[in-house]
Amino acid sequence: MALAILAILATGCGTIIPDLPEVIVTKQRLEEADRLLESDPQGPIASPNIPAALRGQVEPTSGDGSLDGQISYEVKITAPDQPPGLVEAYEKVVNLKVMKDRPLASRLTLMGRLRSSLDQGRALLNSWGYYEGRAEGQLEDGPTAGSYLASIELIPGPLYALGPGQVIISIAVPLTVDPNADPQGEASAREVAHTLLPAEDRVFCPSQPGRNPCPADNLEMAGLKPGDPARAEVVLAVVANLVDIWKDSGYPAAEVTASKYSIDTGQRILHSEIVLTPGPYVKMGQMVVTGDDSIEPRYLKNFVNWKEGQDWNQDLVESFRETLMQTGLFKSVEVSRGYDQDQNGVSSVSVALEPSPRKTISGSINYDTDWGPGISVSWENRNLSGWGDKLKIEIPIWEDLGQLGLTYQRPYVFNNPRYSLLAETYLLREKTDNYSLMSGSVALGLERVINRRLRARLQTSLEFGDLDDYITDRTKYRILGLPLNLYWNNSDNFLNPTKGIRASFLLSPYVGHYFNDFKLLKARADFNLYQALLDGDKLVAALRLAAGTITGSSPESLPSSLRFFGGGGQSVRGYEYQSIGPKNARGRPAGGSTMAEVSTELRVRWSETMGAVAFVDGGMVYNPEDLTALGRDFLWGGGLGFRYYSPIGPFRLDLATPLTPREDDSKLQIYLSLGQSF
Repeated sequence: MALAILAILATGCGTIIPDLPEVIVTKQRLEEADRLLESDPQGPIASPNIPAALRGQVEPTSGDGSLDGQISYEVKITAPDQPPGLVEAYEKVVNLKVMKDRPLASRLTLMGRLRSSLDQGRALLNSWGYYEGRAEGQLEDGPTAGSYLASIELIPGPLYALGPGQVIISIAVPLTVDPNADPQGEASAREVAHTLLPAEDRVFCPSQPGRNPCPADNLEMAGLKPGDPARAEVVLAVVANLVDIWKDSGYPAAEVTASKYSIDTGQRILHSEIVLTPGPYVKMGQMVVTGDDSIEPRYLKNFVNWKEGQDWNQDLVESFRETLMQTGLFKSVEVSRGYDQDQNGVSSVSVALEPSPRKTISGSINYDTDWGPGISVSWENRNLSGWGDKLKIEIPIWEDLGQLGLTYQRPYVFNNPRYSLLAETYLLREKTDNYSLMSGSVALGLERVINRRLRARLQTSLEFGDLDDYITDRTKYRILGLPLNLYWNNSDNFLNPTKGIRASFLLSPYVGHYFNDFKLLKARADFNLYQALLDGDKLVAALRLAAGTITGSSPESLPSSLRFFGGGGQSVRGYEYQSIGPKNARGRPAGGSTMAEVSTELRVRWSETMGAVAFVDGGMVYNPEDLTALGRDFLWGGGLGFRYYSPIGPFRLDLATPLTPREDDSKLQIYLSLGQSF
């Protein structure tokens, strides 16, 4: 049966050429085809036929008398019996769509753009497994002079399937025949490899004593499923996984050195032949660190996740490198095998560190309607004692709010990388329309990393101070708590998330004295969801839900730091700070025992540095007797925000107004700070 070309490049060779019995297509070409699946807006496939405008230039006048700016067109794309998502994937990358706003000099240049788009269509069909697919197009005059309609029809044709695939192991050096090798199998491997390798290369599957002979010698072991659709992204993923298997099995230098893909038009099957060069067999030895002598070696040893003498495992190496980077102590971490391999194949693991600055000073200027102007200054020393510990001092100051905070974190206590010691102390001065407070607090606890997304924190906390609620005399209080916090985070960016979930949960018993002795149980849950609606962070939807409750004591018997309040820049924007909730004898919010809040944002970013936000917030605070109205009497606020995206995070300016205004609510609240609102 005839074999035909596997059409990959968008250069006019996207159709089947039945006269060629077999054509080698490199892995690089397969990757170029697969780039169409990644929605590259710059034009994913380089081609001599692509007009100059794709390279950021205006296409030259071709002499038909048309002038710049007089050519316009519409695009119509259809696909009979299309597989789901094909047209959508094509529209994201096709030149006629991507370059629509770029100037056209003439009808001929528009024809060139159409031709390159047809090449892209054929390449996309190939990458989806439709190797007999066609892309047909035509250009028609539009309703006005200089306007056109470009129509493209994608005709997939039959879907090709994956064949079993073959892997040839090459040592690329003169071969000493292994006496344990199967002569017939080795001869067969040589015969096939001669079509892919230089004549001086020899092939075999290593099986010397003490070595891992063949971690994977066929593509099915790497995840290929014969009979599945022959999509380029699947083949590339399988080949990448093949290399990873070898790198995780003692061969850190393993790489694909040649590849051949051919299609059988009779059985409609894609055949794959991969040549893999394993390189030397290596076992992992001791860690050898260079580049940073300020780190205690015993501290770094806590991160080591391999056993000396085991087969080299690249997955462990990457995990080790990533964990070191997450400490924030290093600008870069490079991990590789040393070149001191002994007779048993054991090689050291070389770790090259570039340290980050250990001491930093930062500051910010803030403003909102509740507190007026404010400044915040912080100083941090990372790696204070050489064990990766961190000391931070923070001083935010407003006219009616001042705080001095000191926190210390010591990782890897109990010689366990999952545990950290936490200590913190704060002094606080706060004056609002509802109360005046002077307080101090100390807390000591442990944090445990459960997995990459989940961590838990258990602390013992003591708070003390005196409180004036403007109704009774200033009263001293003290609180002893045992807060347990759980944190979940799988978002993609700490400062500006575009997808994922962040959630936290607090459960804490408290005992204390305020007028009288009290005891209670406090719980609160926060949930943030982020979802990009367009590629990247151009359009992101964000949702915040929060709820909390206190049981065991009435709100009026508790100091204000334990009660729930609503309103302000971190709560329901558009309302004054702590203005939402039950009222006291003076008619001012007194806080409550239950709270519920919801916030939604639509975040638009139109450049690297500029963006905007539309938002709606709602919420209410309740006492036990008010819970029958839970959710039905929310106060709602909304508004617009502006974002400037700096290297240290987005600066935000939010303008909010109450959507369910009360008699004494201001019409405008302003918030200016660093970071997204949630």
